[in-house]
Amino acid sequence: MQKIPFIARAIAGMAIALALFAPQPLKAQTASAVVHRIVDGDTVILKRGATEIRGQLACIDAPDWIDGQPQTHAQTAKNRLNALMPVGSSVRYRNLGTISSGDRTLVEIFHNNRNINVQMVAAGLARLHSRYRQTCPDSSDRLAEAQKQAADRRLGIWIH
Repeated sequence: MQKIPFIARAIAGMAIALALFAPQPLKAQTASAVVHRIVDGDTVILKRGATEIRGQLACIDAPDWIDGQPQTHAQTAKNRLNALMPVGSSVRYRNLGTISSGDRTLVEIFHNNRNINVQMVAAGLARLHSRYRQTCPDSSDRLAEAQKQAADRRLGIWIH
């Protein structure tokens, strides 16, 4: 039996890991929902009738809580997301797929005709998640421009 070289096994392992954690693209669907809960700066629970949708704001990454401790700006990002789309408000969302674990739907959310994903980046409270930029073809350029402007103005996470 021939042994597989270490480097080949490592490459195969990385390919499997990428396949498991990469977002699973679906045809973008748009629907209405109500904001049920803001989890953090880039995760929400939406209700569509009796169905709960755990939504991950697609293509962006906001500061989170790690082991119960907030990263810098995590609470500010959560508060801003709540201000942009308060609990109980009606929103439109575009389903851009699911995270491979299946527990979250990648969403692009619109409230009062504003793209909330872009608004979070423009406020300096989230960054463009460049690894998944292709998931948001309709807004990736606006996300990149919003990030550049927030960084240039040293807003939120861009304070140095």
